[in-house]
Formats: sequence, C-alpha cells, structure tokens
Amino acid sequence: MRDKGDLVAAEPLCREALELRRATLGNRHQNTLASINNLGTLLQDKGDLPAAELLLREALEGKRETLGNRHPETLISINNLGVLLKAKGNLAAAEPLCREALEVQREILGDRHPSTLASINNLGVLLKDKGDFAAAEPLLREAVKGKRETLGNRHPSTLNSVGNLGSLLQAQGNLAAAEPLYREVVKVQRETRGNRHPNTLMAIGSLGLLLKEKGDLATAE
Repeated sequence: MRDKGDLVAAEPLCREALELRRATLGNRHQNTLASINNLGTLLQDKGDLPAAELLLREALEGKRETLGNRHPETLISINNLGVLLKAKGNLAAAEPLCREALEVQREILGDRHPSTLASINNLGVLLKDKGDFAAAEPLLREAVKGKRETLGNRHPSTLNSVGNLGSLLQAQGNLAAAEPLYREVVKVQRETRGNRHPNTLMAIGSLGLLLKEKGDLATAE
C-alpha cells in the first residue's frame, strides 16, 4: 500500500507489525529495528516530523548498539535521521550526521558508489542551505561529475545534482554559469518526461526565474 502512496492505510499495518515484533523479538532485534525505521520514514512522508524523529532516533541508536557505526544499515539510519532534521530546518544537527555517513561511505564503498554520491550531494545541499557556499560548491561539483560518469547525463539523479549546482551558482550571483545547467535540465526533462511532468515544470520555472534575475524578461516569459 505504501508503494502506491496510500500512507493512511499503510500506517496501521506498520504499527501492528512493529508492536508484534517488539513483543516477540524485543526492541533490539534487526527485524524490530527495521519496522521502527519503516514507521519513522512513513510518518516523515506524512509530515508528522516530531513523531518520525523519535522513531528514527530509536532505530539509529539500536543499529549503532547492535551492528556498529560502519554497518550499511546503520548508515541508512544515519542518513534518514539527517534528512529528517534537515527537513525540520535543524541544519546544525543534521550536518554532523551527513558528514559521518559520507566519511564512512567514502572509506567502505568508494567515492563513485551511488550511495556515496547521494551523500556528497546531500551534504552539499545542506551546506548551501546554511549559506556556506564555498564549502558546498566542491561537493556539488563532485556529485555532478561522479553521477555523469557512473549514471550518465540523463539519469534523474544526475539531473537533480545538475540543478542543485545551478541553484548554488545562482545564489552566488554567477548567473552565466548557472544558466547552461538549468537549460540542460529543462532539455532532458522535456525529452524524457514530457512538457507537463512536475519535474519539467519545476525546471522551467527555475530557468525562468534565473532569466528574470538576469533581466532577460522576454525569454523568461
């Protein structure tokens, strides 16, 4: 049900599964921890961030205790909690988690693994949101370069990072460098998703705002 987006129907099932696993397996069993994480991410998707945070913190604490700090499942929980804290606007708390996950992923998975590249992108975006443009730029450039090499120029994840880099350059006032990145995203989104897809429309909107900022009102319209 959750895969179909029916979060309301999925929630009681997730709660039932968690309750049974707590009762039969205990709070630190891996299946229980998986259920805690699943319910936490579901509540996050529903927008109930305070309730989600409690569960994601419990899942992370349990995985650290039972699996260690460098286990892939622990890294997933570190990332999940970091993303939630970022969504809450608590960038100061999210940053050390994002840095921890990235450091371990670089060591264990390598710099070009998809999970590592996702963490590079996420940390870059977080630093951009904090206003630390100088630290964000090399990370976002690394994410774009790595995704182009491993996923190709037309992959949705690559386009996401290209757009993030464009947004950073725009925030820095480097509109000339941001424009071709925005245009690339619009072009590929049109070709792969069509003109009416939400991602295409969002990309068009971003390009339009940039052109307006440049003073190119005729093209922006």
